[in-house]
Formats: sequence, C-alpha cells, structure tokens
Amino acid sequence: MEQFIPFLNTREIKYSVEDNTVTIFENLDLAGMRIEVLPDNLIVNGDLDLKVTKIKKLPDNLTVNGRLCARYTKIKALPANFNVKGSIDLMGTKVTSLPDNLTVNGDLNLNETHIKSLPANLTVEGNLDLRGSHLLVLPDKFHVAGKLDLSDTKIDRLPDNLNVQGDLNLDRTRIKELPENLNVAGSLRLNDSKIKKLPDNLVIAGNLDLSNTRIKKLPGGLKVGGELKLYRTRIKKLPDDLTVANGISLVRCKIRKLPDNLTVNSYLDLGFSKIKKLPDNLTVANGISLVRCKIRKLPDNLTVNSYLDLGFSKIKKLPDNLIVNGYLGLRGTNVKKLLKHSNVQCTSLGLEYAKIKQLPANIEEKNSLYLDYSKLKKLPDNLCLKGDLTLRYAAIKKLPDKLIVGGDLDMSRTRIKKLPENLKVAGKLNFSSTKLEKLPHNLHISSDLDLHNSKVRKIPDNLKVNGTLDLYNTKIKKLPKNLFVKNTLYLSNTKIKTLPSDLKVEGDLWLSYSNIKKLPDNLKLNGDLYLNNTNIQKLPKNLFVKNTLDIRHTKITTLPEDLAFGRIELNPKKIKNIVYKNCPSIKATIFAVYLQGEIKIVGGNTLVGNLTEFEQRTDKLFLQAEADEYKQIARDCAAQLQQKLSFN
Repeated sequence: MEQFIPFLNTREIKYSVEDNTVTIFENLDLAGMRIEVLPDNLIVNGDLDLKVTKIKKLPDNLTVNGRLCARYTKIKALPANFNVKGSIDLMGTKVTSLPDNLTVNGDLNLNETHIKSLPANLTVEGNLDLRGSHLLVLPDKFHVAGKLDLSDTKIDRLPDNLNVQGDLNLDRTRIKELPENLNVAGSLRLNDSKIKKLPDNLVIAGNLDLSNTRIKKLPGGLKVGGELKLYRTRIKKLPDDLTVANGISLVRCKIRKLPDNLTVNSYLDLGFSKIKKLPDNLTVANGISLVRCKIRKLPDNLTVNSYLDLGFSKIKKLPDNLIVNGYLGLRGTNVKKLLKHSNVQCTSLGLEYAKIKQLPANIEEKNSLYLDYSKLKKLPDNLCLKGDLTLRYAAIKKLPDKLIVGGDLDMSRTRIKKLPENLKVAGKLNFSSTKLEKLPHNLHISSDLDLHNSKVRKIPDNLKVNGTLDLYNTKIKKLPKNLFVKNTLYLSNTKIKTLPSDLKVEGDLWLSYSNIKKLPDNLKLNGDLYLNNTNIQKLPKNLFVKNTLDIRHTKITTLPEDLAFGRIELNPKKIKNIVYKNCPSIKATIFAVYLQGEIKIVGGNTLVGNLTEFEQRTDKLFLQAEADEYKQIARDCAAQLQQKLSFN
C-alpha cells in the first residue's frame, strides 16, 4: 500500500481509499511495470492488466469489474475469494488449478499453463483456450458457450454429452474417437490428431478439418455446414450422400474418383490428388483448383464462376465453350495455344511458365494478365486492363502504345528498354532489374515506383510519386527539380552526393550507404531519416525529423541547437555537445542536449523534453524507486551540461 498509492498519484489515476479498501475508478494498466505486490481488498472498476509484471500472487478480495489480464506473470494460483466480471487471461502463467465454482463471464485463456484438469462446476460464458496446456481430462457434462481449443494438449478422451457452442479445436491431440452425442455448433478441427473414426450422421455446422488424420472412411449421413478438408488423409472414396455447404479440399488425398452429380456450393480443390477425371455433371459454385493433379481433360461446356486454376497440371487442351467468370490459371501447363475460333472466356488470365506464345484477338482479359516467365513475345495493341499486368522474366521486349493498366504493372527483370509515351498505370510500377534506361516526361505515378537495380540514369523534372520511390543501387547521380515523394524515398547505394533544396518527401528518407555528404537546410520529414554508414559530417540548419533520426556510423560529432526529432539513434561517445549516463535498473541511456533554447533530456533514444517534462513523464511510467533513480541521472546530466555550456 505504501508504494501503491504514490504510484497511483504520479500516474494521475482516479481512486479512493476507505476501510483499507482501494477502489480504482477506471482501467488499471500495469503491463510491463516492475510492480511486484498489489494491496488486498483492491477494487478495479475497469480492466486490470498485469501482463509481463513480476507479480507472483493476486491480492485477497480482489474485484475486477472488467477484464483481468495476467499473461506471462509468475502467478501460480487464483485466490478463492476473487471476483472478475469479464474475461480472464492467464496465458503463460504457472497456474496449475482453478478454484471451485468459478464463473467466467467472458473468455478464459489458459494457453501454455500447467493446468491438468478443470473443476466440475466451471462455467465459461465465452471462449475457453487450453492450447499447449498440460490438460489431461475434461469434466463430465461440460458446457462451453463459445469456442473450445484443446490443440497441442495431452487429452485423449472427450466426455459424453459435450456441448460446444462455438468451434472445437482438437489439432495434434491424442483423441482417437469422438463421443456419439457430441454437439459442435461451429467448426471441428482434427488436424494431425489420432482420430480414426467419425460417428454416423455427424452434423458439423461449420468447417470440418480432417487433414493428416488416420481416418480411412467418411461416415454415412455426414453433413458439413462449411468446408470439408481432407488434406493428406487415407480416405479413398466420398460417400454418395455427403452434404457439404461450402468448399471441399482433397489436396494430396487418396481419393481417385468423385461421385456423379457432385454439387459443391463453394470451391473444389484437387491439387496433387490422384483423381483423373471430373464428373460430367459436376457443379461448382465458385472455383476449381487442379494444381499438379492427374486430370488430363476437362468436360465440355464447363462454366466456373470464380476461378479455374490448372497450374502445372497434365491438361494440354482447353474444351470449347469454356467459361471462367474470373481467373483462368494456365501457369506451367502444356497448353500451347488458345484457339482463335474458340469461345474461351475469362476475366483474368495467368500464363506464368506457360508455353502459349500468342494471345488470340478475340480473347478478353478484362481484369488482370499474369505473364511471369511466359514465352509470350507480344501484347495486343491498345491493351486495356482493369487489374494488374505482370511481366516478370517474360520474353516481351516492347510494350504496346496506349497501354492502360488499372492495377499494378510489374516488368521487373524484363528486356524492355523503353516505355510508351502514353503509358497509363493506376497502381504500382515495378521496373527493378530491367534494361530500362529512360522514363517518359509525362509519366504519372499513382502509387509506388521501383527502379532499384535498373539502368535508368536520369529522373524527369517535376516528377510526382504518390507512393514510394526506390532508387537503390541505380546509376542516378542527381535528383530532378521539384521531386515529390508521398511515402518513402530510398537512395541507398547510389552515386547521389547532394539533395535538391526543393525536394519534398512526406515519409521516410533512406540515405544509408549512399554517397551523400551534405543535406539541404530546412529539410522537413514527417517520417524517419536514415544517415547511418554515410560520410556526412554535419547536420543542416533547421532539420526536422518527426520520427527517428539515425546518425550511427557517420562523421557527425555535434547536434545543432535548431535540430528537431522524435527519436535518435547515435553513438553517444562520438557526440561532443551532450552529456550522457546509463541507468542500470531501467537499462537505458540518458543524455542531456541543448536544443531550441533549452536543455532537453533524451531517454531511451526518445526526446522527452526539458527536465520538468522528463520528470513528469518518468513519474507516470515507473515505480517510485526506479523513477527517482532515472530522474536523478537526468538531473546530473543536465547539471553537467549546464556547467559545460557556462565554460563555453
């Protein structure tokens, strides 16, 4: 109590004391503080956060009218006479048991705890998380109002009549069989568990994940209200009466045949499967993925409403009248051409690693066109895309005139040397590692412009980049007039030696490992400024850096009086006009520096303010003993600097 009340006062927390009871009228956030003891009879009318503190024991008669978070503390037990109205988070603590008749009105997090069993009359009105705990058994007639997560526990049996109103996660458990009367209102996860059999007529309202299990057969009457995942299972056949409301994933499973008249209300993923044929009457509401599967032929008149991904499959020819109302992926396939007179339709087309060398005139790529590593040598004239165009490592050497890209344009590592004058791109421009030598004068950059490792030697004047400009490792020697960069400008490893006085960068400026030797006066940055590993000897007049200023491994030896920054990274031994000391208990370096007409204190690399402002902030952040030590070191630094300034 003796230290607790002064601590509340320094942090301006509203409280009252009556009959040895301390009542906090708001949230009490002690996360990361070095506080070790709380007073008995403590009442917190909001949340109590004790995360990563040194507290070993909760006080007697503790009342928390909000949420209690004791995550990663050394607490070993909960007192029998405590009352928490909201959620309780005990993740990573050494708690081994819970008190009888415990009622949690929110979530209960016992993740990574030493709990082996739960009290029979435990009530959890929210989610119960027991991941990675030492739990061995659940009580009979157990009820969870929300989600129940038992993954990575040693539990090997579920009680009869288990009722979970949310999801049930049994991933990587020792459970071999589910109780006949199990009720799960959400999803059921059994990934990597020891489960061998499912009960008949099992109904799962959400998703059912059986990935990597030993199950060999699905039960009759199985109904899944969400997705069914059978990744790497031993199941060889789907039951005819299977009902799945959403998608089915059969990736790397042993199923060789799909049932006739199969209806999938979302997606069908057959990647790496042994299935060799799609049923003629297959109906899939959304997408189909046949990545690296053994299917060699698609049914005629196939219509897919979202995506059809044939990546690296054995399909060599597309059927007539194929309609894909979304993405058609042919990457790495042996499909050699899209027939000129076919009715193949799609809104986005992926030809990465494909053997197709020409696009037919009547094909419509309305959204995106992905041509990375493709053998396509020419794009259609007047190409207009609403989405992205990617040409990474493509064989294309020239872009068509009047090219319009509504998304991003990625032509990194291509042989393209010149851009069309009327190029219009609404998204990001990636010209990195290209043979591009020049940018058009009327180029409009709506987002990022990436030129790193390119052969561009000059940037046009008045360029406006409404994102990030990356010039890393280019041969550009000079920045243009009136350059504007909305986000970050990267100039590392360039030959640029000076910056123009009219440069405007609203985000970060990276000059590390550059040839910059001097900065313009009145430079203002709303982000970070990285000068580390440069030959800069002096900071300019009226430099303003809102966030971090990094001057490590430079030749800078003094901080100018008109300098303004939020944080600073430096080697204090090399700066002559500061006085610094280390604080052992807080493990932080403090230094005093004369800025803006007064002595200011920097603690933990953060510019706090003058000595009074530093002391006020310290009182709010630390306990009294640590705060006193921290403040005294700051006073000593300020006094020594004052004496140093007087002699000068």
